Formats: sequence, C-alpha cells, structure tokens
Amino acid sequence: MTNTNPAKGTPAITVYGRRAVLEALATDTVEVQRIAHEPNLLPSFRKELRAAARARAITPEELPRDELSNITADPRNDQGVAARIILKLVQDPDAFAQSLTGRRAASPTRILALDAVTNPQNIGMIVRSVLASGFHAMLWPTAGSPWVSGLIIKASAATVYRTTILPCRYLTDGLIDLQRRGFALIGLDAAPHATPLNQHTPPHRALYIVGSETHGLSASTRELLDDSVRIPIAPEVESLNAAVAASLVCFHASPLTD
Repeated sequence: MTNTNPAKGTPAITVYGRRAVLEALATDTVEVQRIAHEPNLLPSFRKELRAAARARAITPEELPRDELSNITADPRNDQGVAARIILKLVQDPDAFAQSLTGRRAASPTRILALDAVTNPQNIGMIVRSVLASGFHAMLWPTAGSPWVSGLIIKASAATVYRTTILPCRYLTDGLIDLQRRGFALIGLDAAPHATPLNQHTPPHRALYIVGSETHGLSASTRELLDDSVRIPIAPEVESLNAAVAASLVCFHASPLTD
C-alpha cells in the first residue's frame, strides 16, 4: 500500500474504515491483496478482522500509526485499518457490450451513466439504486466525476463492491461506443419537451444519463441523445437531488419488473 492515489478508472484502490474493510473481505467480487492496521485496535474488532482475513488466507499487518496515516491520508476517519483491494467488476464498456450474446442479448439491459456528477455522497447513493433496481452496469467517466473512494463506498453501503462499473475517460466516448452497440441514450432532463417518466417505455437496451447537480446534462451529451425523460414535480420545487432523480429512473426502468 502506498499513499499515492491510483489512476482513476483502475480497479485497484485503497479502502479504509472498519465496515469498508470487513465488507471487502466478505465480498467475492473483491480481491483483497493486503490489510494493515494500527497497533491499538479495539480487541473485539481485531478478533473479527483476523477471522475474516483468515478466511481469505490473508495475514493483516500491524503498522505504526504514522505509516497507516500515510496509506489512508485520512487519519481522522480511517478507524485504524486499511486494505488494498481490486474491484473485479470493473470492465471495459466495449467488452461488456460484446458479452451480451445468446440469452443475455435476449434479455433487456439497463445502464446508468454519470454526466459530471461530482458529489461522492450522491454517487454512492446512485450506485446503491443501480444495484437494488437490477440495472446491469454504470458507465463511469473518469473526467468530471470522482473515482471510487471511501466516501462513495460508505454512501453506497458497500454496494459499489458488487456493481459492474464501465469506466471511460470522457463520457461521450463511452456513450458513442455503447450507442453503436444498440443502446438507446436517454437523458434525464427537466425540459418541458422531455417525455414524462410515467409515460416512458424503456427500450430493450437502454442507457440512462443523469446530469450534474448544478448544470444538468452537458451540451455534448445532449447532442447524442435518442430520447429524454423528465420527472413531473410540483411547481413549488425547482428540481430534485441527483441521487433521488436517478433512483426514480432506475426503479421505473428496472429489468426486475420486465
């Protein structure tokens, strides 16, 4: 483990905090490479950590407090423990699309994309809705949005560990690739011309795009859209939180109800 941040979009990340580390050890879609902790762990947690690590054939390392702080860069919140992990469900968008053959091609496929969503808590809550609604993946641009972090893991209640993530450098690159693979690009938009969500029928392959908390969808994204949907809201309210809006779209278009 090091104090350097991994390149955005790579599956190898450092996580910290008692719950995040234990959840990683308990999740088969995460490869845990290394665990480190400070000497003064609570005895009850030390016992729980050692048991979980033993099940993975990993021996936790005890490090001085300053060395652990160098790893996490967040000594106030790391709770004395960190892990180096690999997210197994990070996948190239084109490879994901190519895997949709046979029975998978016959079933509806749903993806949610982030368009310059910057708040880690919003992203974490969106991840949770994506997985809970049965959406198949998230298209996650590394330019304009933060990469998977401790805050996102916490806000997602660790569901990010079990979510298929399709990283791309720029959102438009990923959108164009998936559009060529038959995905309809549908933007979440407050404009009057957008189809009300309750009147929207999801296409067989649908990629929904949620815009930034401040500016909504970017101009470059709008140019690529095949359709747009809006959530009808009372005139007394200007807009919804990005995570709330994304959740409504996810459950409206959920493949679990097809």
